[in-house]
This record gives sequence, structure tokens and C-alpha cells, in this order.
Amino acid sequence: MSAVDQPSNPRLLAWRLLWLVLPLFGAGYQIAAKSAALDLPAGGLSLAWVSALARNSWTWTMLACEVGSFVTWMTILSRTKLAEAFPLSAVSYVLVIASGWTLFHEPFTALEAVGGGLILAGVWIIGSDAKAEP
Repeated sequence: MSAVDQPSNPRLLAWRLLWLVLPLFGAGYQIAAKSAALDLPAGGLSLAWVSALARNSWTWTMLACEVGSFVTWMTILSRTKLAEAFPLSAVSYVLVIASGWTLFHEPFTALEAVGGGLILAGVWIIGSDAKAEP
């Protein structure tokens, strides 16, 4: 086992952390977007609506998550094959389903449970052969 493969290697730990952070940024974006949308005035697109959106702290949280996601994604792609990295983005779908249920009290259906399970299984299957390249 090389020094890079050592579990205590800081580079490897940071690399693994990026793989955890990416779906969290994706889910964070969606949570912030839903929260911002709930705070907006009724009536849809208008100057008042855009002004309220610009003043909303959830809007800025959403944008920060998007920037964080972009930087994390570019870092991951610089060291990983696209076919191995892309399935990771699907994990955020499962986090969004769970967030909708826990944070916004949205119904959780059997189809969402099955779909989320299949997504996680697919990510695991595709990623089971991937080698991390910190």
C-alpha cells in the first residue's frame, strides 16, 4: 500500500471529503431554493418579486451552494473519469427527497423510496470499481 493509499493520508481524506461535499452542495442548493420560493410574494415574476428574491438570504445561500458545487465538481472532474464521477451527482436526488420530507413536511411515497434506493444502488455499482486518484 503506497503512502497515498494510507487511510490517514491528508490528501486522500480531503479527496474523500470532496465526494461527500458535492451531493451536500446539490441538496443545499435545492433546500435554499425551496426556502427562498416560500418567502417570495405571490403573483410570480414582477419587479417586486425580483426585488424580494434579491433581498432574500436563502437566495444568497442558494448561490453560494452553486458556486461551492461548481468548484467541487471541477476539482473532482480534474482527477476522475466522467463516467465514474457523474453518478455521484445523483446522490443529491436522494438527499432532496429526504429533505423535502424532513424539512418541508412533504409526503414521502413508496415510489420515492424505491427510486432513491435504486439511485443509491446504481451509484454504488458504478462506483464500486472506481479508484480514487487524489
